[in-house]
Amino acid sequence: MKICLVTNEFPALTETFITTKALELSRRGHEITVIRNQDTNVINASHVDQVKKAGIKVLTYNGLQTKKGIAKAFLSHPSLVLKSFSLSGTAFKTKFKQQLQTMLLRKNAFDIVHVEFSGLGVAYGNTLDNLSAKLVISCRGTAEKVKPISEPNRKAQLHKLFTRVDAIHCVSQDMATTIAPYCNEPQKIFVNRPSIDPLVFKRTTPYAPSVSCLQIFTIGRFTFQKGYLIGLMAMRKLKNEGVKFNWQIVGDGPLKEEMMYHIHALQLEDWVELVGKKNRDEILELYNKADVFLLPSVYEGIANVCLEAMSMELPVVSTKSGGMDEVIVDGENGLLCEVYDVDSIAEKIKWLAHHPEKLAMWGVEARKTILERFTISRQVDEFEAQYANLIK
Repeated sequence: MKICLVTNEFPALTETFITTKALELSRRGHEITVIRNQDTNVINASHVDQVKKAGIKVLTYNGLQTKKGIAKAFLSHPSLVLKSFSLSGTAFKTKFKQQLQTMLLRKNAFDIVHVEFSGLGVAYGNTLDNLSAKLVISCRGTAEKVKPISEPNRKAQLHKLFTRVDAIHCVSQDMATTIAPYCNEPQKIFVNRPSIDPLVFKRTTPYAPSVSCLQIFTIGRFTFQKGYLIGLMAMRKLKNEGVKFNWQIVGDGPLKEEMMYHIHALQLEDWVELVGKKNRDEILELYNKADVFLLPSVYEGIANVCLEAMSMELPVVSTKSGGMDEVIVDGENGLLCEVYDVDSIAEKIKWLAHHPEKLAMWGVEARKTILERFTISRQVDEFEAQYANLIK
């Protein structure tokens, strides 16, 4: 099959699951093209060579937000710029955007065009109409959970998008339930949960939990949905109760200043460490050194970082946000807490600190869960079946 994946950045530093999917589809003999929404220096260098060797074509859609962008567009696509000419700057940008998107999407006579985020699908708008390819959209979290609350028009936009596409991929059953009110054709919806490569996320050293100081680890952008303030309040409770711990957080984002302030105000400077952005090799090293992975999120689809941690034999303490209870069985391969429940998060981490014998046991069960249900091979099997069904 000729498959086009539409995403934001590629190969992205954070959205590695899309790169992994593209590589696996290519390995199986499919012709893969990726349209990325922007050209950026923030890419996953470890994946660049793999993408090139796999023969994956990468096309870039550049917007016209700046004079530099307009100049670059003219040099790259002079005929499209001339076709889009208008005395109105807004009209020109709209026309050029549609012309460029249409050109990219119709390149190579794709069998499948899979837009990896519904927010991108909304942004592409009418460009998605009248494609010869079958159109698939993915629903992963923010665009479906938050935007219908914060943006009055988003519900109608999602309804229009779901009418336009041929299939709707949801990362969890919870997500399928979330989008159901915006979709009049439930037969379009299919659930295919996230995956990771367990050969990459595999321990290089035996798991040996710290006895004197529990090492807690988290990865995620500094945004409200990740629930960091809730986590920090749980850390204050642990500190006040005499639990010895260190919480390392990998990431960056718009709330970094706020997080730094909360850490200072809660007097947690010696207990919580913001370590910034890290590449994959650095993250693997941090996984190997951690005892517990914490996900205090207020909403998720299914958090890929939790799948990575579980594959690394780390027990996960997670809120029941989104589809996390579709992954973690409380007391068997990790621990679950109610969303926003500071006391529950603190109590379960404290319990783990006092019962280190459970850590290794749950870590083994966590990796077993990944090998049975969340491998890239299983996920791509499902995508192949869905794609083939659309074009038969």
